[in-house]
Amino acid sequence: MSTATESRSVDVCIIGGGMIGLAVAAELVRRGREVCVLEATVGSADAAARTAAGMLAPVSEADLSHPELTRLSLASAAIYEQWAQDIAARSGLDTGYEATGTLIVALHRDHMAEIEHLRAFQHDRGLAPEPVTRREIRELEPALANAIGGIRVPGDRQIDPRRLLAALRETVTRAGSTVREGVRVTAIHSDGPSNLVEFEEQGATQTMHAQLVVLAAGAWSGQVAASGLALPMRPVKGQALRLRGERLLHHVVRTPDVYLVPRTDGELVVGATMEENGFDRDSRAGDVLDLLVEATRALPGVRELTLMECNIGFRPALRDHLPAIGEARPGLMVATGHFRDGVLLAPITARLLGDLICDGRSDPLLAAFAPGRFQAVEARA
Repeated sequence: MSTATESRSVDVCIIGGGMIGLAVAAELVRRGREVCVLEATVGSADAAARTAAGMLAPVSEADLSHPELTRLSLASAAIYEQWAQDIAARSGLDTGYEATGTLIVALHRDHMAEIEHLRAFQHDRGLAPEPVTRREIRELEPALANAIGGIRVPGDRQIDPRRLLAALRETVTRAGSTVREGVRVTAIHSDGPSNLVEFEEQGATQTMHAQLVVLAAGAWSGQVAASGLALPMRPVKGQALRLRGERLLHHVVRTPDVYLVPRTDGELVVGATMEENGFDRDSRAGDVLDLLVEATRALPGVRELTLMECNIGFRPALRDHLPAIGEARPGLMVATGHFRDGVLLAPITARLLGDLICDGRSDPLLAAFAPGRFQAVEARA
């Protein structure tokens, strides 16, 4: 392999061109910073967001075990519409943002017990979901079958992650910053007052100086972490299906076993598996069958839709299933480990990291997500 030294220096180098990396880049260019995004694939092909359904559901997906994550999610949801409108205006591209609301439905008594437990948790925290009867569900969504009750969350929203990725990328490049694809970062070194980023591009090993580095490489963040930075990251594989045909639903619909996300263009996203199989890229017939069986059980009309895609993504999961957002050391910021919530948390991650980078202001919301929280554990081990 040949070696070439790149003389260019940049203000901010962002490692990772998925949802979080591009959201942070868009925020920083808005604040006048020069950014270079280094992305390992072409078109962010490995980004978990390309498989994600794009549900913006801080209430219906409230995490019973992590109230601090629920607070962060609610804060992100509160700014999402304005943020999506801003990205659409700056890029000239539609992001697919929709105010659909969510129906969580039970198909049998065991489901109903799970949903009642979730509703009690939500109610105790002032999240106020609306209980719905079998009859009300039929009125709201006539195409659903077998639902015996559930809850409705009218404040939930959705966005098309693929459209959003394209809009974020366009926002960054329109501002005069750079997104370089097909670049594999191999190391980050502290180099006096700046950082030296090593990467491979077109068969050559190159380097770039950056005053600040933001590590946002999703499930691959642990592989490119700077020396001495403890990031116990693992990929959690997820498979989702994309079908197309007549629009059957007006809400996002969830059961305890499957979710169904309708788009205005006739696409229906069905998901998703949760697999601890490393970076296994195989799609197995049994997983596809399980998703289709559960989808058809709730929505019989799925049988008439055309199966367009079976997608695989890798959710970035840290040991405690919470993201790492903030300063790891002077000159190195981290924004990774968002697990199942990268699309939802993109605006708040970008805004809070922008405040930290540009204004030196650390929001109390970030306290639970400090990247250094694993450092102390590793030192004691």
